[in-house]
Amino acid sequence: MKRALLRNARRLLWLAVPGLALALAPAFGCAGAVESSKREDQARREVPVPICLEALERHGEEGVVSALKPEDYWVMVLPSYDAAAGTVDVSASDCAGRSIFSGQAFVGAEGSRTGAIVAPAKNAVITPAADKFKIVWLRTHSFSEGVSAGPLALVRPREGHAEVYAIGSYKGRPKHSRFSLERMGPRILVTASDEGCSKAKPGDSCETTLIIYVMSAGKLKPSAEIPLDRVQYGSAANVTGPVQYRLTASPVFEEKAVRIIEQVVLTDSTETALRKSNIERVFTLKPRGELVANRPSLWEQLTGGGSHPAPNEGSEPSGRE
Repeated sequence: MKRALLRNARRLLWLAVPGLALALAPAFGCAGAVESSKREDQARREVPVPICLEALERHGEEGVVSALKPEDYWVMVLPSYDAAAGTVDVSASDCAGRSIFSGQAFVGAEGSRTGAIVAPAKNAVITPAADKFKIVWLRTHSFSEGVSAGPLALVRPREGHAEVYAIGSYKGRPKHSRFSLERMGPRILVTASDEGCSKAKPGDSCETTLIIYVMSAGKLKPSAEIPLDRVQYGSAANVTGPVQYRLTASPVFEEKAVRIIEQVVLTDSTETALRKSNIERVFTLKPRGELVANRPSLWEQLTGGGSHPAPNEGSEPSGRE
């Protein structure tokens, strides 16, 4: 009952504020309104507008940010979460009233696709970020090989309440998944990486992938998927025994683009480097929120061109004759 009253109060607050703005509008001249609009647009680009608010109990002195328990993150993103039972209704909407469990990330998951499913509060993965933001991954669904999926949200605790800014979904291995907050100028990005190569055994192929989410209209939209580390074994012309192909990449976030420096190294069974290839890729942000690369990955050239990387302007022998 108390939660219902709080939510109704928040709705009245959001309805009341626009009305107040309309009432005050005639008091200002046209020039002032235009200037105010410019300042507000700039503020929105630099400070995100929350799509959901969740009232919290106050702890400590005035001005102190509320401390959150794991179940608080569940409830603020998924209002259908039952903290006592540790369940969530997958048929229900997120806090913004949008369907969250119908996406591609949940296809093929184990368990029921309707009704309440078990979701212990401890399944919340909470990553602190700059400016007191929190990146929250709520693991609701399981797959084979230790893979999980669930809503991904950007939130921030405040004094007496918490704000939710954007919600998406992520699928990966909990032990290998890492999250980070980045910026392209004023635009906020969330990144998620599944570090499959972090504990790979010698001789095993592996892959580490970075997903870049662009925050737009209250959604975390996966805008680019970039390999950061890949290892594959095969053969190469004029080389005896198996060879290893390894791609490594480093992202650099800039004002209007993301630059990726890629390198592929070919080594033989004695771990001697036979050849290195390097390129720079530039991902430009398009109006619809996609990050589009100016050229394909070196790895695509590798897999599409046969048993070894295709020649390019950055390819060079490693020094072995």
